[in-house]
Amino acid sequence: MKRKLDIKWVVLLVVFIVVIVAAVLLNNKEMTANIVGGSLVPDNGDLKINWEKYPTKEITLEEPLTITQSGTYYLTGSLKDGSIVVSPNYDGVVKLVLDNVTINNSEGPAISCTSGDDLVIELVGENYLQDGSKYSSEYDQDVTGAIYSKADLTFQGEGSLNITANYQDAIVGKDDLKFNGGKYIIKSADDGIRGKDSVYIVNGYFAIESTADAIKSTNETDIGKGFVLIENGNFEIVSGAKGIKAINNIVIQDGEYTLSTYDDAIHSNSYVGIINGKITIDAKDDGIHANRELIIDGGEITVLRAYEGLEAQVVTINNGTISLTTTDDGINAGGGADSSATNRPGANPFNSDENCILSIKGGELYVNASGDGIDSNGWLYFEGGKTIVDGPTNNGNGALDAGIGISMSGGEVLAVGSSGMAESLGANSSVFNASIYLTTTEPAGTTVEIRNSAEETIVKHISAKTFSHLSVGTEKFILGETYSVYINGEKNSTFTISGIVTTVGNINNNQQMMPGGGRR
Repeated sequence: MKRKLDIKWVVLLVVFIVVIVAAVLLNNKEMTANIVGGSLVPDNGDLKINWEKYPTKEITLEEPLTITQSGTYYLTGSLKDGSIVVSPNYDGVVKLVLDNVTINNSEGPAISCTSGDDLVIELVGENYLQDGSKYSSEYDQDVTGAIYSKADLTFQGEGSLNITANYQDAIVGKDDLKFNGGKYIIKSADDGIRGKDSVYIVNGYFAIESTADAIKSTNETDIGKGFVLIENGNFEIVSGAKGIKAINNIVIQDGEYTLSTYDDAIHSNSYVGIINGKITIDAKDDGIHANRELIIDGGEITVLRAYEGLEAQVVTINNGTISLTTTDDGINAGGGADSSATNRPGANPFNSDENCILSIKGGELYVNASGDGIDSNGWLYFEGGKTIVDGPTNNGNGALDAGIGISMSGGEVLAVGSSGMAESLGANSSVFNASIYLTTTEPAGTTVEIRNSAEETIVKHISAKTFSHLSVGTEKFILGETYSVYINGEKNSTFTISGIVTTVGNINNNQQMMPGGGRR
């Protein structure tokens, strides 16, 4: 009997171990889906609430209000010096309908939710909220917003909300934070919108002026949390730090964005995905930065100014219309966390990393860079689309730069710049390409053309800066055919495609070694 009992316990132990291992594997699979793949699971719990089962009360604000019961509260009027405190049971749900409400609180937040499951704020008309520059000791240290909620917080409606946050943040959600419509005019002494677990924006208009980050999600401990998901909306952001920031993933699916930031305009510690939308950026650091991966599947992205335009360990451009103007690299597949552009030299000058991959598979891309135009510390792949680069004028950088290698299998590329560090489009390519060294440095505004033997123009560009080298790759090149380089309508040189890479001119023709920036 004793032996049978031992075997039974062994069997139970094995089953227990199998269950634990399966749970771990499933958990890891979920983590991969949520973080690595860029998929997000937004909280839509507010849509499941049946408000008809709760009472509705109409209240004209004249004095501070504390709400302890679930239900809908239709609010009008104003508080000259006071606040609304929402404090239902741990699973309570409260909807505040703000109808032309004004709330000022000189010693704390205008609205605070200290408990409950869900707080929904519906906007009607014009609403104004303002907090004090100092909060009284009755508030916990983590209460830092003119609107503060420990419960899931959802905004909806067609009205507007004007927030002046004098203490720190304008809107703080310690759980999930969601916007489904409405107009938000925010001026904050610190962050504009901060959702710990997530910020999920379905639609709305957002004019945010913040001393620190404009929109951010901060949860770095819970799997699948700490993300920003924007499906649509109109955003006008002026930020003293980052514009849109997430500890984990950022996904932008549509909408219109104007971002003026002191730091990165869009920044994730993990993944950024751009599916569509119109994005205009003026940033003193990176335009779009992801520590791990950046994927662009469409949309219109214009970086008017940035230190680096696009940066991640892995950068993939599948589609879209992209224009980048930068003081350093236009695109950098460098990997890892960045640092401020202030006093930031080009670090890791010649390091190679096979994990750094930059792939251009489609779309239209224009780069005007003072550093390297398109730079990967590892591999650089051109697989489709049309790419034009106005590269550096100094010989310490190149229009194209890859730590391991460049390969072109499709599309069209024309990269012009200095000749000192110039690279071809790669001998391992399947598309014929030419590396052309000019005998003189041509000025900005020069029209450069490549014509075939029938005098048909197959590639044309008007340079934005001086240049002495061209890297040209196009599926229109044919082995054994002869082509001519024209400068401002006059024939400059002639060459015949003799192999995957055809070198034209002498590499030492025009190496005026001007001071170079750091290569990455």
